[in-house]
Amino acid sequence: MTIGRSTPTGTSRHTPAVVAAHAFVFAALTWWSWRKWPDPLVDFGRELYVPWQITRGQLLYGDIASLFGPLSSYVNAFWFRLFGVSFTTLVACNLAILAATTAGIYHLIRVATDEVAAPAATLTVLALCGFSQYLDVGNYNFISPYSHETTHGFALSVAAFVSLWRAMRLERRGERLWLFGLAGVCAGAVLLTKPETAIAAIAAVTVACAATRFLGRDDRVGGWDLAALSSGAMLPPLGFILYFHRSVSLHQSTRMSWREAGRAVATGWTTAFGTAIARNPFYRFEMGLDHPLEHTLRMLAAMLGLIAFVCVAVAIAWRRPSRPLARALVAGLQLLLGVGGGLAVPRYEVLSALPLVAIAGFAVSTYLFARRRHDRSRAMAMLPLTMWSVFAVVLLTKMWLNARIYHYGFYLALPAVSLTVVLLLWLVPVAIRPWAPAGAPERARFVLATAIAATVASHLALSAIWYGDKVTPVGTGGDRFLASKGPAFWQGDAVQQAVERIQRRTPPGSTLTVIPEGVMINYLSRRETPVPFVNFMPPELIAFGEGAIVQSLDAHPPDYLMLVHRTTAEYGYALFGASADYGQEVMAWVRSRYVRTDLIGRDPMSASGFGIEILERAR
Repeated sequence: MTIGRSTPTGTSRHTPAVVAAHAFVFAALTWWSWRKWPDPLVDFGRELYVPWQITRGQLLYGDIASLFGPLSSYVNAFWFRLFGVSFTTLVACNLAILAATTAGIYHLIRVATDEVAAPAATLTVLALCGFSQYLDVGNYNFISPYSHETTHGFALSVAAFVSLWRAMRLERRGERLWLFGLAGVCAGAVLLTKPETAIAAIAAVTVACAATRFLGRDDRVGGWDLAALSSGAMLPPLGFILYFHRSVSLHQSTRMSWREAGRAVATGWTTAFGTAIARNPFYRFEMGLDHPLEHTLRMLAAMLGLIAFVCVAVAIAWRRPSRPLARALVAGLQLLLGVGGGLAVPRYEVLSALPLVAIAGFAVSTYLFARRRHDRSRAMAMLPLTMWSVFAVVLLTKMWLNARIYHYGFYLALPAVSLTVVLLLWLVPVAIRPWAPAGAPERARFVLATAIAATVASHLALSAIWYGDKVTPVGTGGDRFLASKGPAFWQGDAVQQAVERIQRRTPPGSTLTVIPEGVMINYLSRRETPVPFVNFMPPELIAFGEGAIVQSLDAHPPDYLMLVHRTTAEYGYALFGASADYGQEVMAWVRSRYVRTDLIGRDPMSASGFGIEILERAR
C-alpha cells in the first residue's frame, strides 16, 4: 500500500525540487515577517537581557534569577560572544536552527511516507508555526520565541530522534555506539530546557527503543546501545553542575556547593512541579482545565467534523464521470469542498481535535510497525513516524483540552499539525487504494491538499493583518525591530521613548529596574538592573516570593526605576500593586523611596493607564 515513490528501505531523498520549495517558502516567510517577530514589552526582552548579562560575567541562578533551565541562556550568550550582542545575532542563529529542525522533521516523515506528504507536512508547519502571529502579542514563533527553551528543546528533540533512528539502522556496534551517544547528548540537553518537551522526547525515545524488542534479535537495542544512550544523556546536566560549582558569582563572590549547583540545573523542573504556578488560572485555561467538559465536547465534535469531511472528500473522489462537462463540475465541487473546509478551520476550531489526531497517528504507525516487524527495512522505516507520534501526543498534554496553534501551540502543536497532514495526504489515499477505482486516491488527496492549503492561507492572512500594523521602529542598528502602531498598541512607541530618555538623561553606568515587566528597556538602553530579578510578573512573585524581591531591592536599590502598565487579568490579578497578593509590598517600597521625574503616556498604575512612569531614587 503505497502512494507515489515510497521508500520501504527507509531512505530519504531530498530532491532538488523539494529543497528549492523549502528554500523559497523559508526565504519568503523571512522577508515577509522581517523584524516583526518580537513583542516590545512581553517576555522577549528577557531573552536578550539575560545572555547579554552572562557575556558580562554574571552567573545564572547566582546573579540572575530564572524560572527556566540553563541551556538556552548560555547558548544565546555563546552566540553573542561569537557574533556580537544584538537582536540580529539571535535572529540569524534562530533562522539556522529552524532550517535544521525543518530538515530533521522532513527526514523523519519522509522515510515513513512519500514524496508528497513529507514536504507538504514540513511546508505546512513552516507556514503555520515558524514565523506566524495570531495574537496581539508577538513572540510565539521560532525566530523570537517567548522562551528559547521551547525552540532549543524542540530542535534538540528532533536531533535526538534522527540520531537514534540512524543508529538503529546500523548493524556494526562501533558505528552504532557514537550515534546512540549523540542521541543521548541531545536528549540530555533537552532536560535543561522545558520539562514538557523533555518528557515528550524521553517518551518517544523510550517507545522507539522498546519497539525494537519486536524485531529480530540482532535488530534490538542492546545493553551497549543503552549504555551509550544513557551516558550521553548524563553529560549535559553533569557538565552544567560542574560549571556552576566552579563558577564564581559576580555580585556575591561565592561559589555554589554541589547541592546548590544541582538545584540550579534542575530549576526548570522544580519551577514546574515544585511551585504553585501551574495552579494559576492562566495555566489552567491553557490546559483547558477551566471548563474541562466544554473543551472535551468541543474536541470530540471537531474530530467528528474532520472525519466527516474526509469521508465526503473520499465519496466525491470515488467516481470520475465520463463526460467532460460532468468531470469539470465534479472537479469544481472538489475544489470548492477543499477551500471551504480549509477556511472553516479557524472559525470552527477544528484544530482542537489535534490530540485525537495525534493518538490516531500513533495507533496507525504502531500498527504498521508491528505488521512489518518481519521485514526489518520496512519496519524500521515506520519507526521515525512512531517516535514523532509519541512526541506529538505527550507534547500536547500541556494543552490537551484546549489545543490550538496560536500562543504556546506554535511548538506544542507543531508535531500534531504535521501528523494531520501526513494522515490526510498519505494514510487516507493508502487506505482506500485497494478498493477504490483508478485515480480515486489521487483525487481524494487533491481535495484534502486543497483544504490544507486553504487553512494555511487563512492563517497567513491573519498573520498579515498583525504584521501589517507593525510600522513603529523600536531600538536601533542590530537591535531594531518593528512594533504595532495604533490606539491600543502604545507599547512600541512608549518603549522607544523610554529608551531614548534614559539614555539621554542618565549616565551610562547607572542602574535601572523596570516593574512589573519591561527588561527590554534595560537591554536596548544597555542599563543593568542591580537586582537578580528581571521580571515581576505573577509567576516570578509566586516562585521567588514578594518578600525576597523587596529584600533584594532594599539591598541593591537601582538608581532609576520604571513602572510600566501591564494588565494581568489573565492571571487572576488586578494591576501590579493593587492588591495585597500581587505587588503591593513592592509598590509601597517604591513609593517610599523614589520620586517621579517623567511620564510617558498616562499613569501606568491605573486601569486605562497606557504609559510608563520614570522615577529617580530620592536623595
